[in-house]
Amino acid sequence: MIYKVFFLGIFIFLFFYSLIRPFANIYSRLFLFFGSIAGILSLLGSKYANLIADYVGIENGSYLYLYIGLVTTFMFIFYSMNKDSQLENSLAKLARELSILKALQEKESKKNNLS
Repeated sequence: MIYKVFFLGIFIFLFFYSLIRPFANIYSRLFLFFGSIAGILSLLGSKYANLIADYVGIENGSYLYLYIGLVTTFMFIFYSMNKDSQLENSLAKLARELSILKALQEKESKKNNLS
């Protein structure tokens, strides 16, 4: 029982943390939000999951777990794709700056050789 309360506290903290913390992109916020909801639901048990599923309009709690799991998985995929594109853009920017610096150094070395 103490482990259930401990992990429930962690998931509740992560839920509120996802609402308060400013994230770099929306995908990381949604991943943490839906992941913490899935964690909270898994610890509450099937009775509460069925109650929440009925309130939301889903057939039963197992479908609720499935839908939240799928949304969390897609948020992770979108977050990974977004992070990958950010890294590609940073790498392209660094490559451009490096080529400009190299061209400037070659220009200066040619200028010094002519002198």
